[in-house]
Amino acid sequence: MNRRTVIGAVTYGLLGLAFALGVIGVIWPGSNRLDPAISSLTLVAGLTGIFVERMTAEAERRTEVLRSVEGELAENKRLLNDPRFSPDAPTSRQVYPRLIVSAVDLALVSGALGLHKDAELVRMLHRWRDTAHLFNRRLDLTEVSTFSNTISAAELAAFRRALQRDDSYLAATRELLQELLDKLPPT
Repeated sequence: MNRRTVIGAVTYGLLGLAFALGVIGVIWPGSNRLDPAISSLTLVAGLTGIFVERMTAEAERRTEVLRSVEGELAENKRLLNDPRFSPDAPTSRQVYPRLIVSAVDLALVSGALGLHKDAELVRMLHRWRDTAHLFNRRLDLTEVSTFSNTISAAELAAFRRALQRDDSYLAATRELLQELLDKLPPT
């Protein structure tokens, strides 16, 4: 049983007890001694209710952020599997798709992943964001280099071979993305 369920049960239990004592106070005349107990139980139930509401709102916000990050990472996986990154792509000049990091940025600045259990995930999201930005910059440089008029067909083919190597930045980016997708908690 999780903490939210326990606190919710305690809240409703205290409210039920306060209600029962209030009914007893109305039915039996002269039972004014129950008033402090009723007030105290109602106050404690209200305070625990506030706590439950905050926990629920934080959990919902965390879930929403994780869903948007998961969707963005899935889109990035699709982008990295784009035919232009394929070894079979033509050796002509290419404009490559760029990785998206807006949901990851939002997750990092929103504070929704501030729990201790999210420390590793936050570290990985920072690493992914940096990797995605560097990957996009490398694509910028590759495109600038390959679209210059002075590049030969052999040099263009060399760029394609470098992109497709097993130790390339593309391979490392794909590997990090898959690792991050595997580490995401279920939403």
